[in-house]
Amino acid sequence: RLARNQLSGAIPAELGNLPWLRPLDLGANRLSGAIPAELGNLTWLRHLDLGENRLSGAIPAELGSLMSLGHLDLGENRLSGAIPAELRNLLYLHNLYLDGNRLEGAIPPLRGS
Repeated sequence: RLARNQLSGAIPAELGNLPWLRPLDLGANRLSGAIPAELGNLTWLRHLDLGENRLSGAIPAELGSLMSLGHLDLGENRLSGAIPAELRNLLYLHNLYLDGNRLEGAIPPLRGS
């Protein structure tokens, strides 16, 4: 949990090499650049908070493989493009925050509880 630490720069793709990580909270920092697709390798992740940063680009479809994820906060960034249909695979998702971005298109049907 590294929220509100004035971290800046890109999110390291190497975080995807930590498969046993449960929460990853990098919210409310100054992180920029794209969300690394490698975060989709965090198979035990239950809580992912990247909200309130300066992240840009598309939401990686690989986040749809986070089968244990219950909380996903990508709000208040500069993300653009469509919401990936793969997010419908997140069966345990009960909190999803995408507000304050530049997303477009339809919201895919989600199967989470």
